[in-house]
Amino acid sequence: MRRIMIWMGLSGFLCLAAALSVAEETKPLSPESRVILIRTLGSEYITLKVPLPVNKKGLEINGSGEFDWQKNEKELAQAPTFLTSGSSVQITQILLENNRIVLEINGGGKKKRKLLEHIELGTGSQTRPIARPTFKEPPKGSFITIKFEKAVPDLTPDQVKEILANVADFSRKSATKTFVESVPEEFKEAVKSQRVEVGMDKDLVLAVLGRPLKKVRERKGEVETEDWIYGEKPQKVVFITFVENRVVSVKEY
Repeated sequence: MRRIMIWMGLSGFLCLAAALSVAEETKPLSPESRVILIRTLGSEYITLKVPLPVNKKGLEINGSGEFDWQKNEKELAQAPTFLTSGSSVQITQILLENNRIVLEINGGGKKKRKLLEHIELGTGSQTRPIARPTFKEPPKGSFITIKFEKAVPDLTPDQVKEILANVADFSRKSATKTFVESVPEEFKEAVKSQRVEVGMDKDLVLAVLGRPLKKVRERKGEVETEDWIYGEKPQKVVFITFVENRVVSVKEY
C-alpha cells in the first residue's frame, strides 16, 4: 500500500510538472520578447526555399512550419508575378497580431501610398499632393504569415527561425548585424536603441530613424542649419538640427 501511495504521489507530481511545462510553453508573447523579435528579425536577409506569390496574401504556415503546397501553387498561378525559390529577399517589416506573425517581404504585395501623398496643397478645387503619386507602381514583394491556434506564444528569434526553416534560410549574415558592426563605437549603443545623438551624420540618422516627415533649412549669419522633423502632434515630435552634415541638436516635444 505504501508503494502504491508513493507511486500515485510521484505520478501526480509528474502530471503537475507536465501541466506547468505546457503552460510555460503556451505563455503569450511578452512586451520584451515582442521588441526583441522586431529588432532582431527586422531587416534580415533570407533565401527563399519556396516561391512566394506577389499579392496581399503571400504564404501562410502554421506554428509547426507546415503549409498547404497545393494552395501555394494555386496562388502562384493566379498572381501576376512571384518571388522565385532560391532568391535573396529582405524582411522589411514585422507585424505581431493576435495569433499571427506577419513578415513583410521586399515591401509586401500590396499597393502603398506615401504619407505625403494623402496631403494636398492649393486653393479651392486646385489642389495637388505634396509628394508625387506612386500608388500606380505595382508591388514587388510578398508576405509570410505564421498562424498559431491561439495567441502568439512567447518565442525567441531562434525559435521563429526554426518555424520558418521549411520556407526560409537565415544562414546569410543579417543586414542589421552588418550595419551595427560598421557603426563608430561611440554610436553603437544609440543605434541599437534607435536613438539619435549629437555628432551623427545624415546617413546614420537615416539608417536609425528613416526619412523625416519634413526638412527645413535656415541661415543665421554665415551658418546654415537644416532641421529634420519626425512625427506630428499630438504624438511625439523630434527636431534634429544639422550643421555641415553633423547633428548639433536633438529636441523632443
